[in-house]
Amino acid sequence: MCTSFIYRENDRIIGMNFDNNGMDFSIDTSAPDFFLVKVGKGKHPSFGVNKKGVFFNNLMVDSNGKGLYRRPSKNVTHTTKFITDILKGNILIENLGEYLNNIEVVNVPDWSTHNMICDSKANVWIVEPGRGNLYSPADSSPFYVMTNFSLWDYEKDLIPCECQRYKKVFTSLSDSGKLDVDSAFKILESAKQNNDEWKTDFSMVYSEKEHSVYYCLNGNFNERFKYVFQA
Repeated sequence: MCTSFIYRENDRIIGMNFDNNGMDFSIDTSAPDFFLVKVGKGKHPSFGVNKKGVFFNNLMVDSNGKGLYRRPSKNVTHTTKFITDILKGNILIENLGEYLNNIEVVNVPDWSTHNMICDSKANVWIVEPGRGNLYSPADSSPFYVMTNFSLWDYEKDLIPCECQRYKKVFTSLSDSGKLDVDSAFKILESAKQNNDEWKTDFSMVYSEKEHSVYYCLNGNFNERFKYVFQA
């Protein structure tokens, strides 16, 4: 189970904890414009950011019994193809709202996930197969948080949030003042997991001002690595 947030004040900062249950994963920087993390035997893109600050993720969420897999067609796509088409430029981020108005995104077989997409201006879309799509403009709030419960259920159906990681990160961002890379990592560390099923194997913070991704492995927040996007 994972945690992500978009901070959109003095610096646009993106934070992400990848909480893993033993799946293989790898960092892919073979394309110089992208910093990607791929997961599973098929090495499918799970989350990442490009040099323009466009961020995506594909996180587990409880199914409501809808949004089940259907073969892609003119009016239907699935979550993995949706993410891949954004990466390939087949879906232009500036047209994402229009795209989502005309295409239904469903799950891949045997999975239930939801997607966060953030453009270079900090506008955020949440895509939840079988539920609906949410849009959070950059000027609507100073930050946006996503974990592994349905944000549609929370925001639209007013179902209470029971996720402690969400509450913890939301409160920390509310109280943070101006966020920087160090304080973003502290927030991620406060939400890390280390239990019999889920462990925080990878954490990243993207800073727009620095055009860089900072990341750490195996829940070791004291040892960070840096990836700088080239101009």
